[in-house]
Amino acid sequence: MATLAALGLLPRPPEWVLTGAVGAALLALTAALISLAWPRRRTLDQWLDKRGPRRMAASRPTSWRSAHWPLGSLARLIGPALPGELLRVLAVRIRNAAREDSPEELILGWLLLFLLAFCGLGGLALQGLVPVGLILPLSLVPVLLALSRLLRAGAQRRLAIIVQIPILVDLMSLEQSGGGVSSRRAMELVVSRVRGEAASVLRACLAGSAAAGTPPLDAQLDHAAAELGVAALAALAAVVRLQRQEGISTATPLGRLARGLRDRQRDDLMARGRRALVTMLLPVAACILLPFVIIVLYPALERLSGAFS
Repeated sequence: MATLAALGLLPRPPEWVLTGAVGAALLALTAALISLAWPRRRTLDQWLDKRGPRRMAASRPTSWRSAHWPLGSLARLIGPALPGELLRVLAVRIRNAAREDSPEELILGWLLLFLLAFCGLGGLALQGLVPVGLILPLSLVPVLLALSRLLRAGAQRRLAIIVQIPILVDLMSLEQSGGGVSSRRAMELVVSRVRGEAASVLRACLAGSAAAGTPPLDAQLDHAAAELGVAALAALAAVVRLQRQEGISTATPLGRLARGLRDRQRDDLMARGRRALVTMLLPVAACILLPFVIIVLYPALERLSGAFS
């Protein structure tokens, strides 16, 4: 429209119209970025549920669909036009982050963010405030922020599962130590009284293996381990498979597994501490030792430069 107005084919709009449109686009973009980056606060019902003694599952982040997403039908329409591999990878990332969005809804939200940022930056470029070459890179910033938030949520959930798994395995071992309880029943007893990310994963595996014709519990645990990238779930699946095939008590293997997982966590923490020490030494060497050495050697360097000159 601005090009047609410049050619004289359309009347040029007043300056305040273009300024108002750019301001409205930037305001909408700012509101969208704040809604993406701002931490979700619990509602009154969620707060009361968390205080209740019967709450077993951890709270999940609010999804686009339930909170502010009226375009679910449009997201389903664009689904067939998207690559199947992209949808599959996004579905795995969404499940890892424990969100309720579909991949189509996520892609549509990112597309709307990109278009909103592109229109706002295009208006600024028409006024000469933003270089034209920076419109496309800057328009991708909101999409990258939303993607990084999704990946960060998945990484935090994976870390929480890794930390919580040894405790649940210990509790399962205690449930089986009395005798007469299978590993599946021990897992059911533990996850029914414990909340957390690891307990929710185990509950999902138990529910997936409860119906007829579905894979057994060990196969469900293997699938969850491959999807989340948590090796402890695969080790737990091996113990469950041992009892399913051999019919023996797994109290001792579960106890050894819990001790092995805790030892591995301790080794990881020690290795992380050593890496943190090396990482801290780099800025110290660059910001303190290097200027100190330059100050100490400055008189000698000045004399050498005077002698050579």
